[in-house]
Amino acid sequence: MIKTVLFSLLVASPLAAVPAAAASDDGTTTARITARDADVRSAEALTRVAPKDGGAYIELAQAYVRADRPADAAAAYRHALTLDNEMMETKTGDAIWSRNVARAALVRFPQMSSR
Repeated sequence: MIKTVLFSLLVASPLAAVPAAAASDDGTTTARITARDADVRSAEALTRVAPKDGGAYIELAQAYVRADRPADAAAAYRHALTLDNEMMETKTGDAIWSRNVARAALVRFPQMSSR
């Protein structure tokens, strides 16, 4: 219950402050950028609620990847390797350990592991 309350305070409040999407010169919207920023802020809030949770740092790293911040993603993946090994669920419903996800990501994207 406490985690739910803290999560809603740390995540829902910042998301309410996200500005509406605006049109850019080429006709596309900045909604994607705004959503990516919101994803990063949400994931950062989750790591503040659960600072020893390796899974939270995996989520943060993936948010950084989506936001095109590979250096930050690599740092989050490396930090996840030092934390509690959490069982996570993939999109397909398979179970995987957070450290395995971090290792695979750093191997898959060599540009991240070299920074």
